[in-house]
Amino acid sequence: MKFRFHWGWAIAVFYTLFVAIMVYFVVYSKSVDHSLVRDNYYDYDVGYEKLIGQKKRNSNSLSVPVKIEYNQSDKSVIIDFPDSLKNISGEVWFYRVNNERFDKKLEIKTDSLNIQVFDVKDFIKGKWKVSVDWQSDNKKYLDEKDMYFK
Repeated sequence: MKFRFHWGWAIAVFYTLFVAIMVYFVVYSKSVDHSLVRDNYYDYDVGYEKLIGQKKRNSNSLSVPVKIEYNQSDKSVIIDFPDSLKNISGEVWFYRVNNERFDKKLEIKTDSLNIQVFDVKDFIKGKWKVSVDWQSDNKKYLDEKDMYFK
């Protein structure tokens, strides 16, 4: 008996390969981390505009804005608050854009010139979002800046 490859065999091979590839992609997708950047992301997003919008408007209304700068030579982030404001408190969030395990939250402790320096030598190189959530005299502010640490 001689084996003949005809259109029936071609269809069977095509569907078998298709099913094998689909099974591979399903198994592979189970091994990929699909977590969101933060827990309860959708709940957070609903209140984002109300809470964060007011803080950003307060920051934009300052006559001298907050300066957030990355000093590449000594690998530090310098936050310079306006001299006119006193009793500054809050926290600085360093968000790693692609991996929440590297996020850091640090407390604001300014010096006498309303400046704070954060050492980022141990931070992974790449894109970060620096979010300064602060308050002064019971008024809340928010300043954000994207940075690339080298």
